[in-house]
Amino acid sequence: MSNTERKWSIRPYKHGDEEGIFELWKAVYPENPYDRQQWLRWWHWMYKANPTGIGVICVAEHHGRIVGHAAEVPLVMKIGCENVLVGLGIDAMTHPEYRRQGMYLAVVKARRTQGEARGIRATYAFPNKLSYPGQMMELSAFDIATMQKVVKPLNWRNAMRTQTKNKLLMTIGAAAGGLLDAMFFRARKPPVQEGLTIAQVPRFDERVDELWKRVSSQYQVVVVRNKEYLNWRYVAVPDTDYLICVAEQAEAVVGYLVLSRKQADQARIGIILDVFAESAEVAQCLISEAVTRCRQEKLDLLYGARMAGTSLARAFRRNGFVPVPFVKGMRVTGRSVSPGIAGQLQNPKNWFLQIGDSDET
Repeated sequence: MSNTERKWSIRPYKHGDEEGIFELWKAVYPENPYDRQQWLRWWHWMYKANPTGIGVICVAEHHGRIVGHAAEVPLVMKIGCENVLVGLGIDAMTHPEYRRQGMYLAVVKARRTQGEARGIRATYAFPNKLSYPGQMMELSAFDIATMQKVVKPLNWRNAMRTQTKNKLLMTIGAAAGGLLDAMFFRARKPPVQEGLTIAQVPRFDERVDELWKRVSSQYQVVVVRNKEYLNWRYVAVPDTDYLICVAEQAEAVVGYLVLSRKQADQARIGIILDVFAESAEVAQCLISEAVTRCRQEKLDLLYGARMAGTSLARAFRRNGFVPVPFVKGMRVTGRSVSPGIAGQLQNPKNWFLQIGDSDET
C-alpha cells in the first residue's frame, strides 16, 4: 500500500476486538513468543478488570482487520490536594504494512479525545524513541524527566551477560566485581527500627489504606495506592508471581515492597516495582529484605527505578544501588487539559513514580 492511500478508519474498541488486537501484537512484535490464552488473560486484566474503569481503546481498521491501536489505562492520581482521573498511555502500535501513513498520531489523538470525554484530565506515558518525537511535536505533550535505573549486581559474571556476550569482558567484570562492590555497591547495615517486622504476604489488607492516608501528603503527584488498586496491580495480574513484603510496627502497616523476578539473557533478574513507606528508614529495611531474598534465590542482578524524592533515593543508595550510565532509563512525558494540573506535572520534584506505575509486568 502506498503512503498516499489511507483507506483505514479509526473507531473505539468494541467487544471482540481483542482477537484482532492480538494478531496486531504478533505482527508488531514478531520476536516475542505468544500464548494466545495467556495473552487474553493479561489483556482482560489490564483493560477490563481495572477497578478504576475499563481501558480507553481506539483502533485503526482496514477491511475488518485491526491495523493500529492506542490505549489508556485509567488511574486515580493525587495531584496536589485533589484526586484526579488520569490515563496511563500504553500500547500505541501500527501494523508494519501501514506505517508512514500518519496512523500513529491519528489513533493516539482519537484515544485522547475519547479519554477526555470519559473525564480523564491528564495523561502520562513512557514513550520509546520512535513515539517520543510525535508526542512532543504533534500531541502537545511535555517532558517530565527520565527515571534513572539503579542497579545492584549480586553475581557479577552472570550480571555482565545482560550487557555483553564477550567472554573476556564477562571474566574481567567478574574478577573486578569484588573491588567494585567495596567501592560503589557496598550496603549499609539496615537501621534498627524497634518492633519492626517484615513478612511476605499474599495480598494487601485494609491497613494499607491507613498507610496511604498517613503518607500520601508527602507527595504532590502520586498514583493512589489503596488496597483496591494494589491488589489489582500486583495480586490479580494473571500468570505472574510477585513477591509482596509488608513492614509492620505495632500491628500497623508502615510500608511495603513489590518485587518481580525474570529470566533475561542467561541471567536471573530481580526488579523492585514499588516501595512505599512511612520513612526512609523503613524503605531501607524493605529494600534490604529484597536483597536478602534475591541472594537466597540466587538471582544475579537487582534493579529499580524511581522519580520519588530524596528519601527513597537514599534508601536505595544505602543498600548499595547505584546509577549506571549505560543502563537505559525510562523517559516520562505528560499532558493535561487543565493548566493548573499541567504546572504541577511538569515539575519532576513533585512526582512519586516507580516501575510499577508503568505497564511493566
